[in-house]
Amino acid sequence: MKKYRIDLPAKAVENLELEKNTSLVLMVDNKTLTIRPSRTVEMLPQIMMRWYLIPAVLAAVIFFCLSWANHHWVISLTGNWSIGFAALYLGTFSGVVAFATAFIRQKRHRSGPAMELHWRNLPTLLIAFGTILAISIMIVFWLAEKMFAGASFDIYTSTLFVFLFVAAITYGMLNLAMTISEAVITNSMMIMIIGGMLFSMLTNSNRDWWHYNFSYLGTQQNATYWRFNITLIFSALLMATLVDYLFFNLQKKYPDRGVIVLRILLYAEAACLGGIGCFPNDPQYHVLHDRISMWLVYIMILIIGLLRWLMPGLSRQFLKISYTIGGIMALDWLVFKVTNYLSLTAFELLEFGLSFSWLLLLFQNLEYLARIGDQIFPIRIEKNDDDHQ
Repeated sequence: MKKYRIDLPAKAVENLELEKNTSLVLMVDNKTLTIRPSRTVEMLPQIMMRWYLIPAVLAAVIFFCLSWANHHWVISLTGNWSIGFAALYLGTFSGVVAFATAFIRQKRHRSGPAMELHWRNLPTLLIAFGTILAISIMIVFWLAEKMFAGASFDIYTSTLFVFLFVAAITYGMLNLAMTISEAVITNSMMIMIIGGMLFSMLTNSNRDWWHYNFSYLGTQQNATYWRFNITLIFSALLMATLVDYLFFNLQKKYPDRGVIVLRILLYAEAACLGGIGCFPNDPQYHVLHDRISMWLVYIMILIIGLLRWLMPGLSRQFLKISYTIGGIMALDWLVFKVTNYLSLTAFELLEFGLSFSWLLLLFQNLEYLARIGDQIFPIRIEKNDDDHQ
């Protein structure tokens, strides 16, 4: 049987932190080669049981003592004092503290994926991920209320449920902190924007909101306007963190002025996204809200038009997709301004969908460029003529 030799770059081996004589295995899947240590379990994040069980026990004890002191012998699944209430506040607090502790631990020990992030990113990540966690818990118990209307449990069973919820939440946040990456932040931003907006649409006080405009969800006419606005604000924070994360490596490899300009323009996009949430379409902010919304579109079209010169490493295929999306956005704006074919809601939804899709594609391509040289290495496969079988 013919054999081949693979030469691995020294930096790739250093990044894996492999010990001497560590055995590797080669996996072939769909014409893709993957080389990894044979004992993959050692490469997975090691989360001790006490890290999430102790906070869960403390949360359960607090919940039990407060319920006992206030004579809550039967506790409902949702409501002011309920299992959902405890999971929301105790679970979110435990999860955020667990994430911060794991992040700080990685930074202090100089190991783990958090090393690629700056200390200044921690507050933003805590706020953003804490918000995503809180909204996710609210969605879960909102659905539970619809499926199990009127469900209630005794104090002991309720305490057990709180323990399980807090343990699961804390474990999830620990795992998130120990596997943080550009892709995780991008996916979190996507989940926050789509999930937050869908939740706002489902829980808003006016089922005919779409007769007005998309921005209606963030106005005070909607009882749950704060969910829509918080979604935009913290999505903007995540976007700014992602830009900071990606361009820290990109500017080392592409020290051109265009890359700096692109970074500034993406920060401006994040600022516009957050500004739409800070200044909703209420009468006192109407003009400013409209201006910021249009700046968001103008800046994006400007980036698309200059992308070839700002970031020369991008593929021709992505540039073609970008020009197509930019052209559709411009045509959409022209049709809306000149004709009555599109309603304001349709125009805003179409512009939002196109711009959000393009941003995700852009970040995926920038992530690939940022990883080249650090996580993607060229290798050489040579035929070994000395080996025969």
